[in-house]
Amino acid sequence: MTAPVEFGQRYIAPLVNAFLSEHQDINVELNLNDQIVPLLDERLDLALRIGHLPDSAMVARRIGATRLVSCASPGYLRTAPLLDTPKSLPEHACITLASHGRQWYFRHQGKELIQDIIPRLVCNQVRAASLACVQGLGVTRLMHYQVADELADGRLIRVLDNFETADLPIQLVYPHALQLSPRVKAFVEWAMPQLEKCLPDPSLQNR
Repeated sequence: MTAPVEFGQRYIAPLVNAFLSEHQDINVELNLNDQIVPLLDERLDLALRIGHLPDSAMVARRIGATRLVSCASPGYLRTAPLLDTPKSLPEHACITLASHGRQWYFRHQGKELIQDIIPRLVCNQVRAASLACVQGLGVTRLMHYQVADELADGRLIRVLDNFETADLPIQLVYPHALQLSPRVKAFVEWAMPQLEKCLPDPSLQNR
């Protein structure tokens, strides 16, 4: 099985561990990788994918959704300039992932908005960006599930809610051509309700 690194560490690895504890006769290969891993080429049975699938050769089982959210710490927001529109971002310290570049994408009233930012910190890892944000170094923009705990306990606050982009589906996928083995099917049927239950809802404010 393959999954994105951060999602896999937070959600998939604990589920795999629990599944293995209950099924002593099953072995699992877990490939955490932020690149799209071709299942057939790598001889993998299953993938967790975030986003819309361009490949119709895949069977997709939706388990939830996420979206990009902007957030900052209460301490930063107390002393920073007003942040009520993406156009205000050049006045703010921004913490961004290297993969996001120096432009952030938003949506408002059906139109896509692209805003140039001036990064104070560029990270190649989600946890480094979220930690810097919690410590009050600026505004960041990450997937909701990546900061759900910090939002829930008040360490971070969502901003620019009216400019969020559309939800992205979170799906378990496997090739149409691949007949799931009984063991893989057992994992899928066991894992789906577990994931549906534990995934945070991105539509809930500050959760």
